[in-house]
Amino acid sequence: MTEGDGALQLVDTHCHLVLLDERGLLGESLEEAAAAGVEQIVTVGLNVEDSDRNRELAERHPGVFFTVGWHPHEKVAPDAAQLRSLEELLGHPRAVAVGEIGLDWYWRPGYHEVPPEVQRRSLRLMLELAATRAKPIVIHDRDAHDDVLAELRGVAATVSPRGVMHCFSGDAALARAAAGLEMVCSFAGTVTYPRTDGIREAARTVADGGYVVETDAPFLAPVPHRGRTNQPAYVAATAAAGAGLRGEPATEVAQSATAAARRLFGLPDPGGGDHLGGRRQPA
Repeated sequence: MTEGDGALQLVDTHCHLVLLDERGLLGESLEEAAAAGVEQIVTVGLNVEDSDRNRELAERHPGVFFTVGWHPHEKVAPDAAQLRSLEELLGHPRAVAVGEIGLDWYWRPGYHEVPPEVQRRSLRLMLELAATRAKPIVIHDRDAHDDVLAELRGVAATVSPRGVMHCFSGDAALARAAAGLEMVCSFAGTVTYPRTDGIREAARTVADGGYVVETDAPFLAPVPHRGRTNQPAYVAATAAAGAGLRGEPATEVAQSATAAARRLFGLPDPGGGDHLGGRRQPA
């Protein structure tokens, strides 16, 4: 089984459909995703406004679900009114998780300049919200592995954090630590890139049920699409790469990743029509 074979049944667990919509690519992207075997998509919120725009897309398109987030690049932590708005959005029947949230210690000139204390406060507030609403989390972890684990372990003292390590960027040891916190690894196009030995080793060794696949579209297109605008259809390339690393058929990897995604996010059986190209679902 190869990338693009419609027999694959896939869930893209992390993309940004709002950004594709802004580029005029949404309709085309959803059609191509369905043709590639993508049945359902989780489109990820970055703040109140972005989360609400994702809600609108999820209401409009069968097979699309959304998350409610506060990205670590936000300059300030959410205030009380913003937290109320985020919690209200979480009550929507198509809201499946809290995220994108996390820590980002990467730095270069011109990159975001959000102080660590602001990022930590934002993350803690959003973890509290997830616990309150019993929702899984979508964690952004860039160059912050130890600190992210510390924050998750702090939560685990009272409630299981449960969620995904978005665009997993660690190694097999981090994958094992994440599994101990009921977090699954979400592999993106980076698993297809050269010089990502740690990520590839994690993909090779993580247990069935411990991984999902994503695109992070429109960013990080996988090989052989690197250099193009990423889109949900390309999650098939990531699944195919994972299959090659694991020495397993692509159908088995897709099945395992899809089952884990549906279990974690509580996605409905697409056989009921709630899939890309299916009938419109009520809000």
